[in-house]
Amino acid sequence: MRSVIFLFVLASLTWSCKNNAGYIEYFVKYTTEDISLKSGSADPELFHTGMGDYITSITPRYFGSKINVLMYLDQWNQQGASMISYVDGHDNDPNYEIAINVDFSNNQESQYDPILYGDLWKGMFRQKEITFRYLLFAPSYFEQEFEVPAGYGTMQIIGQNGTYTIEPGTGKRFIKIYHQPLLEPYFGTPDRQPWGYFFGNTESTYVFNRECAELPASEDSPNGGRDCMIRSHQFTSLTVTMPEPDETIGMYSTVSFNTDNLIQVYAGRDNTPYTQDDVFTYAPNYWERLKVKLEVR
Repeated sequence: MRSVIFLFVLASLTWSCKNNAGYIEYFVKYTTEDISLKSGSADPELFHTGMGDYITSITPRYFGSKINVLMYLDQWNQQGASMISYVDGHDNDPNYEIAINVDFSNNQESQYDPILYGDLWKGMFRQKEITFRYLLFAPSYFEQEFEVPAGYGTMQIIGQNGTYTIEPGTGKRFIKIYHQPLLEPYFGTPDRQPWGYFFGNTESTYVFNRECAELPASEDSPNGGRDCMIRSHQFTSLTVTMPEPDETIGMYSTVSFNTDNLIQVYAGRDNTPYTQDDVFTYAPNYWERLKVKLEVR
């Protein structure tokens, strides 16, 4: 009888070891360094028109973001999709962090315990292979701090927006400001600016629903409604194979926003530089600077 019990326990242990689930670690790096993608890049427009003469370009010394949504999907429709959600501003779970603050300019790297949706088993997808074709990225805001050109003296730029500081020792003047006022010259008021950026499964990057019309959900705008979206090709899909029992793999995401000369300054309606009506705005087609790379290591 004891030998039968021993054999039963040994068989149970053997079965258990053979059925240990693998494990996936999730990392995201945020950076202002440009990254190369197989999808390539569009030739950028150099200057805006209709904003007066070009004065100068500025690279922020700090660039960060508060992110409301960051998730990979295998299909554009979230209903029935296999998804990896690092943060989801629409999640109603009070124990789940619905927004994260990140620092692109400091090359921040974070490890996450995301929520997985779909056909799951022991913290992994039941399918052996999943191709993540899309990334939905929705920032509450981008935030930047940059030096105010000396020609403006103590003048308030960009209306009443932003927080000003004087750098000790140098006397240089800096402003920290959210992105919305910088996009108003191009898109208009914040309620007409892009709600998010939907990457993948397209050969070009473009603005969808600039008019903010009421539209059904689609591959161009997965949430539908009146949302203006940036539809971006700056992401290459990746097929992820679930790890073998007792195997650990890492999913590494790099979210890059190239901020070199991101902010451009124009002379405004009076076309006289360093006056109150000068225009500060993001460079044309700034959305081409935002790229995402997914790797498995």
